[in-house]
Amino acid sequence: METVAIGSNASSYGIVTQEGNSTTVASTNNPGEFEITSQALILILVLVVSLAGNGLLCYLIFAIKQLQLPTNYFILSLALADFLFAAVCLPFRIAYILQKYLWTLGLSMCKFWIWLDLLFCSASIANLAAISVDRYLKIVSPLTYDARMTSSRAVLTLVALWGYSISLASLSLCPTSNAPGIVVENQRCFIDNKIFLTVVFVIGFFAPFAIMILMYCFVFKVAVDQAQQLFRQTESLNGIHRHRSRRKSSRIFPGTTFLELKATKTLMILLSVFCICWSPFFVLSLVSLHNPHAWDELPSWFTVFLKALFVHVLPNCNSAFNPIIYTTYNHQFKNAFKRLFKRYRGARSTRSASLNGSMSDQIGRAHV
Repeated sequence: METVAIGSNASSYGIVTQEGNSTTVASTNNPGEFEITSQALILILVLVVSLAGNGLLCYLIFAIKQLQLPTNYFILSLALADFLFAAVCLPFRIAYILQKYLWTLGLSMCKFWIWLDLLFCSASIANLAAISVDRYLKIVSPLTYDARMTSSRAVLTLVALWGYSISLASLSLCPTSNAPGIVVENQRCFIDNKIFLTVVFVIGFFAPFAIMILMYCFVFKVAVDQAQQLFRQTESLNGIHRHRSRRKSSRIFPGTTFLELKATKTLMILLSVFCICWSPFFVLSLVSLHNPHAWDELPSWFTVFLKALFVHVLPNCNSAFNPIIYTTYNHQFKNAFKRLFKRYRGARSTRSASLNGSMSDQIGRAHV
């Protein structure tokens, strides 16, 4: 079975097998034209949507003063990581696919691509984890949150996150006595370091993912507790008879809980999309890394499907989904986008009316 090297976000991470001392990925001998064309078209669409969506998010935060809050600094950092990933890394990925998974740009560009890919993917995942922690702090201590999460502390946190991402990516450039690191063999660009890949999988994905799950579980618990407390306070203030309140509690409690959870709905959707995009990728990659022949019994068409969907498409799509979720479900950004769109339409209508007026004047003068 022929193998093809692969790395993060399908360039330094991958559905890997072992061939000799190389970390590679199962593939078909000759990828079909439909496989190549469809993946390239999808990634080009992801590239456009990610650049436009994340660029818009960055612009909104920079341009609208009401959005310049410490909690939105993390969203800005996430949008910046996704924007840079789309702008710098996706073109390499698209070219790699169009070349039928052959790397023709040399070892230096291979190292550059994998380093940038690891950097922006790690930063994106780390920012999602930071957003979940920030949301937890805001729900648990709403009265003291503003005093504790100042702009300077938010910036220091982001500096630490990006420093962590840079360090993790830079480790890929350090060969060891047992593994050469990033290599190009048989026109394949990949990381030949099983230990490093395992560490990256655990630190770069599973640890942040566990943090996100824990934070949102805590958020849900706090929201339920607050809903119960609010119900008891409402019951006490209104002087409702205890027996009567028991009959009504089943109707009041779900609505109250919904209101408490409404503020975290956007982040819950982000977590779900993140899980769908990344979890299969890392689980398959980790299994393949330590069990190279795990997929030998599967039909070849199915391994092609796994590789296309979970290696080349879904992980890359996550950077395009995030801005769509924010501009759709987050009321702050949704309202800001609507105002920006109305302002654009108003300015366009004004220019159109002015142009029509000037043309009418010119026609009138011509008739005279």
